[in-house]
Amino acid sequence: MFDTAIIHCSDSEFGNALLINEWHLARGWAGCGYHYIILNGHPHTSKMYIPFLDGQVETGRPCDKRGAHCKGHNDTLGICLIGKHSFSSMQFMALEEIIKAHAISTKKIYPHNAFNKHKTCPNFDVYEWIEEYLGT
Repeated sequence: MFDTAIIHCSDSEFGNALLINEWHLARGWAGCGYHYIILNGHPHTSKMYIPFLDGQVETGRPCDKRGAHCKGHNDTLGICLIGKHSFSSMQFMALEEIIKAHAISTKKIYPHNAFNKHKTCPNFDVYEWIEEYLGT
C-alpha cells in the first residue's frame, strides 16, 4: 500500500505500542499514528531491560489505514524506533526487515526531520543507516 516510509523515534528511553497509543490519545489524536514500533528492550521503564524485546516489532496503526505521524505526509508508512539518542543493532535490523517487506525504495525513505525542520527526530542519520543496512 505504501511506497514511502518516514522514520521516527519515540524521544523516550522506553515505550511500546500500547504506551505510544496512550501518549497520542492524551494529545487528542485518534490513537497511535505509527504503523510500526520497534522496541529497544525497555517497554515500561528505562531501568528494566528485557533482551528478547530488543528489536521486537509491534503494530501500531494497521497498514491498511492512513498514518498520523507526519503532518502533510501521512500517506506514508510511519515507523518509530523506541529511543532518544541511542538505538540498538537489533532495532536497525528490524527496521531493515520492515523496509524490505514493504519493498520501499531506498530513495523513498526519509527521516521525520526532512519534513519538519524544528524536529531532530529520528535522532540518527537515516541516510547513513540506509547505506550501512541497505547498501545504497
